[in-house]
Amino acid sequence: MKLRWRGGAVYFLATSQVFAQKTVVAAGTQEYVCSYMVRILDWKRSEDTRDIVHVVVQALAEGRLVLVPSETTYLLLASGLCEQAVQRLSSFPGAMTDRSPTLLLRSATEVTDYAPDISRVGQRMAARGWPGPLTLELAADPSRSLVGRLPNSVQSQVTRAGKWIAFQVPAHQAIAETLQLLPGPVVASVVSGRDGSPLVDPQLTVAQQAVSELALVIDDGPTHFGGPATVVRVDGHICQATSPGVLDQSVLVGLGQLVILLVCTGNTCRSPMAETLLRAQLEKRFQALFHPNLAPPVVTVSAGLSAYPGGSASTEAINVMHSRGLSLKDHQSRPITQRILRHADLVLTMTASHRQAIVTRWPEAAAKTFLISRNGKDVADPFGGPNAAYAACANEIEKFLIPWVESMDESWLPCWQPGAAVQNQK
Repeated sequence: MKLRWRGGAVYFLATSQVFAQKTVVAAGTQEYVCSYMVRILDWKRSEDTRDIVHVVVQALAEGRLVLVPSETTYLLLASGLCEQAVQRLSSFPGAMTDRSPTLLLRSATEVTDYAPDISRVGQRMAARGWPGPLTLELAADPSRSLVGRLPNSVQSQVTRAGKWIAFQVPAHQAIAETLQLLPGPVVASVVSGRDGSPLVDPQLTVAQQAVSELALVIDDGPTHFGGPATVVRVDGHICQATSPGVLDQSVLVGLGQLVILLVCTGNTCRSPMAETLLRAQLEKRFQALFHPNLAPPVVTVSAGLSAYPGGSASTEAINVMHSRGLSLKDHQSRPITQRILRHADLVLTMTASHRQAIVTRWPEAAAKTFLISRNGKDVADPFGGPNAAYAACANEIEKFLIPWVESMDESWLPCWQPGAAVQNQK
């Protein structure tokens, strides 16, 4: 067994033994009597981190508290099935009462088990922001979700203002692997360090080291972001940052934006015109949600299955859009990629063969990829034709887009309300 000292605590470089010692340590005018020494496991120097994960899982199953690193801050964990352990989170020295305890989930898909009424916007933010430094406050009805299986006192402790529960999917390997091995949810709390700010390194105060229920600390050095997760409350399509964190407003807006992808072959004629026409229709229909100084709630983009990157739109397409008061002068063609497709919420193709090509290569996109016409008709390629052919193509595209826009309502688009100032830590 190898030991090393840091800040008065013993660091164990192996996990097979616990040392006991009775000490008295003073903190100001208050004394804490410890019948143990805080066990700290070094994540970076571990030969096999799975051993550490198993120790964490065992401690949580026994109703103990564990301090583990996330990508944002160090989090104090308790098993959501143990009432006493969750109650100890709020009484732990340095517990930050302005941030409610958070339910940690294994993945974004798990959130509907706890918040079945999560909105389109909420699902979008979860899919894009998790795993990562984002906490979502969502309405959760215990009678219709897995929240109802938690002990009553745990439900009360994790619920804010009668219905809001905070959820997060951390990215750090230590937490992710721990969640995979536990039978129930984990409740996490942010605690403050010696300077009163959220703990971003494992330097505990004397009072924190004296808490007997703290089974161990996992040391992975300073956290990646060096600040807390940003907390966003999502009520339908209304979004509000309720606690500042490491994600700035531009990132938050991007997580909630509706993204619509238009696809053709070369991305110089049909799909660029469709992108521009759709944007104009959406701005007209949802005028109240578009503001000159704010990022739009919906983004329209286009790509081509055989596009060469960086090409301009065809002259005829530019002319046709100009005649409608729209511009394609800044358009640059791009090929469709898995990344673009993954971020799109809706994909509209000009022909059935375009759709087939997409779902053949990326079958996971089949449920969100549709032919732009709802009658099975393809939009013919006007390439090489006169301006009249491009004008007729634009008219047809515009006609096909109208039903798509009319099928949408404000619930599809995020509406951001003034909230907590967002602090960008890094």
